[in-house]
Amino acid sequence: MDIEKTKQYYSELTRADTCSCDYCQNYIDEIRVSYPAVAEYLMTLGVAIEIPFEVLLPLETVNGYMKYDEVQYLIVGNSDGFKETKIGNVDIYSTNSHPDATYKGEYFILAAGPFYIKCRTDKYKFD
Repeated sequence: MDIEKTKQYYSELTRADTCSCDYCQNYIDEIRVSYPAVAEYLMTLGVAIEIPFEVLLPLETVNGYMKYDEVQYLIVGNSDGFKETKIGNVDIYSTNSHPDATYKGEYFILAAGPFYIKCRTDKYKFD
C-alpha cells in the first residue's frame, strides 16, 4: 500500500471524474457528513471518500434513505499491510470484484459498506 501515491491519485481527481448519475451524485453529497468516522479512516489510507472508484447502485429505499451495499475505492500499491476493519456497521475490505481501472501501475480495490444515505429528492430524481 502506497499512501502517498494514493493521496496524489485522489488529489488529481474531481467530482467531474465520477459517475454523473443521480445515485452517485447523491452519495457524493451526503457521504462525508453521514459517515465522518469512515471518511477519517479512509483519509489515513490516502482516500477521498467523495471520489468513489465504483458505486454499486442502491436497490432499496427505506424512510428516505438509500442502502448502498458496496462502494469501491482504488488504493495504489498492493494490499500487503491492509487489514479488514469495521467502523460502526460499515465493513471495509479488499475485493477482487471490480471494473478495470485506467490507473497505470499496481493497485488494489478497497470496498466499504453498507452505507445508508439520505435521498436528496429535493436535488435529484431517482428512477
